Amino acid sequence: MSRARTAGQPARLGACTLWDMGSVQLVREMWDALSRGELAPLEEALSPDARWRAVEDGPWNCENRATILEVLERNLASGLSGRIDEAFEVGDTVLVVFRPDHHDPRGWPLDGGVRYVVVAVHGGVITEIKGCADRRAALAFAIARSKGISAP
Repeated sequence: MSRARTAGQPARLGACTLWDMGSVQLVREMWDALSRGELAPLEEALSPDARWRAVEDGPWNCENRATILEVLERNLASGLSGRIDEAFEVGDTVLVVFRPDHHDPRGWPLDGGVRYVVVAVHGGVITEIKGCADRRAALAFAIARSKGISAP
């Protein structure tokens, strides 16, 4: 993996930082890099204490950048792939509608063939990724988080 950034530094992609490109563009570029099997750009964009919360909280949540990268590396190795159908800002978050190429029926059910993920960006870095069961839950989470309300 690439050199890890320290807290407080904006994510860099080449000569640009997150502040230069905007949150939606950063998220799309992260997804594109992951689709190519590249973890380094995501490592650069994640805060060291970033969290990745599943649809339902539990011991499977990731509580730091290193754990997020380990899980994504395993997911990519097992064939995780797909595309972003839609991504848009809601306050300081980006709501992502992700359509996986394949779905394990034993996994969390899809909502109309897609998954909803809210990506929180603060101070030029990704601080949290939250899976949501459906569009309504994703919007509610993103709005509450942007208003500073503790979201479930």
